[in-house]
Amino acid sequence: MNLPEDQLRALAAVIDGGSFEAAARLLSITASAVSQRVKALENEVGRVLVVRSKPARLTPSGSIVMRMARQVESLGRETAAALHPGVQVVTTIPLVVNADSLATWFLDAVASVEGVAFDITREDQAHSAALLREGTV
Repeated sequence: MNLPEDQLRALAAVIDGGSFEAAARLLSITASAVSQRVKALENEVGRVLVVRSKPARLTPSGSIVMRMARQVESLGRETAAALHPGVQVVTTIPLVVNADSLATWFLDAVASVEGVAFDITREDQAHSAALLREGTV
């Protein structure tokens, strides 16, 4: 399956930002352009990928495509690092952490990690498992 990278980025931005408007800000394009890219991606795979709610969330099919989007994103970072070995490439890792861990030990544990940015979502245990299954974190 040949899914365009700009459409995969739009899908990831919608989920990362929680809305089409936030995705537009992340990608520096209009919300309409984000919507068109996601709709084109949905047409390509023949399934609805995003539940248009507040916040936007993935359908089961969307979770599958999101895994691909994350893998393409990761391959892009690896390629950039290999082509430009002297340039520091920061890898962003989306994580879900519960409030207790965040307040006590988690930040100390990741503070010394270099070259990695953590996109932290604070969520309770029940919701954390769903985010993990979706491939969001």
